[in-house]
Amino acid sequence: MGDARSLTASPDARAIATDAGRPRSLAETAYDAIEQMIISRRLAPGAMVSEGELGAELALGRTPVREALARLKTIGFVEVHPRRGVLVTPVDVIRHLELLEVRRPLDETMARCIIARASDHDLDALQRHTQGLLVAAGARDREVYFRLKRALHEAMVAAAYNQTLTGTMGPLHAQSRRFWYSHEPTASFRDCAGIHATIVAGIAARDAETALAGIATLFDLLDQMTRRALDRRPLV
Repeated sequence: MGDARSLTASPDARAIATDAGRPRSLAETAYDAIEQMIISRRLAPGAMVSEGELGAELALGRTPVREALARLKTIGFVEVHPRRGVLVTPVDVIRHLELLEVRRPLDETMARCIIARASDHDLDALQRHTQGLLVAAGARDREVYFRLKRALHEAMVAAAYNQTLTGTMGPLHAQSRRFWYSHEPTASFRDCAGIHATIVAGIAARDAETALAGIATLFDLLDQMTRRALDRRPLV
């Protein structure tokens, strides 16, 4: 049923054990590991695997794997077929255009919340993540670039101190990461990282006008890149 090659070089689930010092449940550990396998195409679109195969690969039991797959189903990463297995869904370009429409105002709200509520420590963390992202973009290292972009997004969500945003942005960011891992050319890494740096600089200065202008520039670029992706195959 499964594709052994799809599971090769998958992350060690037990190594993904903490988040900012907080112990993680086995279901959260399984979710993070399987999500990353799908985003990085270690589990490619169309792959069919079983709960048992995933559990063995991640050294986890069926229950946390089943809970993780239920969450992944809600964000459209998998379809669960009884007695057949778990199907990794294709990446939908049109759906991503719709996602960008939803994300733009939410990113603006998040920036305003960070400016109003973030501590100096929070802002320092955002700037550190941005500097790392700029370095990875310059090296055109896809794995590191997307890992650092995730860290930046998660730090921004945390710095907004809004639980509704936390619950909403996590799945949207995951869907965006999956799309861009497959479709963002490495040649665009510098431009995107530079715009992120402008947004963070505005936030760090508590300058809403600069931050919001950067968000507008970013989403205009992402919209253009998404529409171009309609005419080409995934890059990885």
